[in-house]
Formats: sequence, C-alpha cells, structure tokens
Amino acid sequence: MQKIRVLIADDDNQMSRRLADHLQERGFEVKTTSNGKDARSQILEWKPKFVLADLILQEGNALELIDFIKSEKELRHHFINVFVMSGHNIQSNVKAALNRGAKDYIVKPFRPEDILKRLIFHSRNYRGLADVTAQELSKFDESGLMLHLTDLVLRQALGSGTLENTLYNLTRMVNLKVDGVRCSIIECIDQKLGRVVTSNDDRTASGIQLDLYKYPEVVHVMNTNTLIAIENLDDSPELKHIKDHLSNILFNSMIVCPVSRRGEQFGVLSLRLPPEKVTITDNEIRFVEIVAHVVSLVMSNEIHKSEDNFWMDSPRAAVIPFTNAPTKAKK
Repeated sequence: MQKIRVLIADDDNQMSRRLADHLQERGFEVKTTSNGKDARSQILEWKPKFVLADLILQEGNALELIDFIKSEKELRHHFINVFVMSGHNIQSNVKAALNRGAKDYIVKPFRPEDILKRLIFHSRNYRGLADVTAQELSKFDESGLMLHLTDLVLRQALGSGTLENTLYNLTRMVNLKVDGVRCSIIECIDQKLGRVVTSNDDRTASGIQLDLYKYPEVVHVMNTNTLIAIENLDDSPELKHIKDHLSNILFNSMIVCPVSRRGEQFGVLSLRLPPEKVTITDNEIRFVEIVAHVVSLVMSNEIHKSEDNFWMDSPRAAVIPFTNAPTKAKK
C-alpha cells in the first residue's frame, strides 16, 4: 500500500532534513529539494500528495508552484496540496496564499510535530454543508426536534443572563444534542495563539491559552471562514502507515464552525465527538452551525459590550504565551 508522499521545498537544508526524518519515522514517504526548478521536476515525476514550499524560494517560490500545478494537464487528476511556509505571520499574506490555491499556511519557526498534525488533518476527508432548498428540508429526519432545539437556542440567546453564562449554556446545549466529548468557543488571536472563551465540560477553562499549531482544524476554519465536519476514520487505509506510529493524536470526529463578533472574524465553535461516533448527520452539522451563528450574534450584541473579553479576567489568561522551539528563520 502506497504511503502518503510529501515533498519539502526549502533552501534551509538542515530544517528540511530534520523535518523529513521526523515524517518518515511516522509513516510518510518524503523527498526534499532546495529550489523551485527541481521542485517542479519532482512534482511531475513523483506526484506527491503534499508539497511544503517556502514563500521565498529561488527558481519558483510556493505561489509559483501552485500556479504550475494548476496549469499542468498531467497533474489535473492528482490533487496535489501545497503548504506555504513563511516567517511572516500577517493575515493578509495568509489570505493571499489561500486565495491563490494553497491548502495551508505554515508560520516559521515551527516544530516537526506541528507539521505532522497539519498533514494528518489535511489527509482526512472533511466536508462542508451545502445550502438546502425548501423542498429538500422536507426530506430531513428529526426536523421537528431540530426546530424545537433551535427555538431553545434562540431563547437562551435572547435571555437576560450574563454573556459568560449564555455562552457556557450554548456550548452545553450543543454537547448534549450531539453527544459530544467537549464543546468550546475559542478566540483566535493570530495564526499561532488562541484562547478559550468557555467550554461545556470545565467553566474554569476560560482564559486558557492554546497553541494553535496543535489544532490545525481551528486554524483552517479561521483562515477559510467555513465550517468543517470530520468523521472518525479508524479504518482509513491511507492513514494506517501513520497511525501505527502515533499515540498522542486523536482521530475523533469533530465539527468546527467560524464565529464572528461585530462583523469581524473572532474564532471558532469547536465540538469534539467520542471515538465510537463514526458518522455525523447533516442535521447535526446544521444544528452546530446554527448555534455558532447565535454565538456570533450574542457576542455582537451591544447589551453585552461591557462584558467583552470576560475570559481575560481569568487568572489563566495571564499565562505567558507559548513559544516554539528556537529555530533560525530567515524568511
């Protein structure tokens, strides 16, 4: 059975070799190159599933490689995914790369395990939810229950409680409806740092800082502003080579939806599901999406403006932000 192929295109040979060794030890097949010209040849001949390319690379940088892959007829049916790597943690650069066709944007410096998590995330099949017509609604099961639960969610949002209690109760409702393990609202500060607003299973989690390199699904939803649903793939033959080497990465099902505040991207509503839940229904996805919209409305309500950033008052919010292992980043 063929392993997942990864091509690393970066002129930092030491970093590339260290990353390649880390990925190979965990079930990937990896090659490296230091310039865009050789990367193009490797892509045509080897046809990797992933290309990790530096934004500033001689003879064809990451964005030019994306254009090359899209223009080559020979690669039309190979679905090659390009990760752009850069030392610039600027949201406009991230958006530009994703709009160009990048699958992900990796900020340097990073740890090899950070890349491993991103590769595993993008190796899994995630899906969105298409718009539904009025006729299609009649085919849904549990429609009466969905309407009842939506009514309860809206009543909670329109209640007179504090912002902290309202958001906490909304995460509890999501978790109960979909039988989840944990439902959290997460503020995304930038590409690296997040912060827990509230979580249904632990009210004291409010304010905890998160290393977003450990949560590629959160970064993806933040960058694309679209929801994703990932089903448990314990039997995935493609991931078998990788999972045999891992014990610290959960392959549970999950639903992650974007959350905004006053018209600006804020973060996500993240629902993690138990290992035994291997399928997610459209109704479940739509319900979580509805609650995420309600969370956005609640957080945007002027009534709660005096309570903005209540999670920052938590002692846990004062924890020193994480730092990646020191790595020389010249780009």
